[in-house]
Amino acid sequence: MTRLIIVVLTLVNFALLIPGVTQPIYSVEITTIVEAAIIATPVEVTVYQQTRSILSTVRELWRSTDYLVSFLILAFSVIVPVTKGSMLLASIYVQQETLKKWLVLLVDLIGKWSMADVFVVGVFLAFLATRDQVQENVFTVPILLREVEIGMETHLTSTLGPGFYYFLGYCLFSVFWTQVLKRRGSA
Repeated sequence: MTRLIIVVLTLVNFALLIPGVTQPIYSVEITTIVEAAIIATPVEVTVYQQTRSILSTVRELWRSTDYLVSFLILAFSVIVPVTKGSMLLASIYVQQETLKKWLVLLVDLIGKWSMADVFVVGVFLAFLATRDQVQENVFTVPILLREVEIGMETHLTSTLGPGFYYFLGYCLFSVFWTQVLKRRGSA
């Protein structure tokens, strides 16, 4: 493989990572529909809405003093991938064959512990667990000497954002690319 192809494909990896950590990875919305005999039409209210990227999640966790979780997400989804990609790029320009092989081996080792794939699976499982849930409640409330029945239907909806797909693409491409470089020994 020529150096140019290796550099271009390594930069493709970074091109997937950057929007993967900066673009929204998920959105969650909770809405409630209220129905009662005293109101003409059902009322829908958005109770909660949130859209987060990986970096905004790290920032929010840090602000809420969840330092360890914030740091771990930052380390495994940003610092390790950037270090890994930088080492791959460096291995291209190293002249000494032993150092070249050592860098590729180290990148392979880091890749096994990067946890990026675990993060993607975790986000996907959270999405599946919350994508469309509905809870219905019916209760009565005394209003002006009369019992009024109120029905509430709460919807929890989550959607995956473009950041999820970019980050997934980064994970898959990164594993593939590391294996190609390892097998070819041409980094």
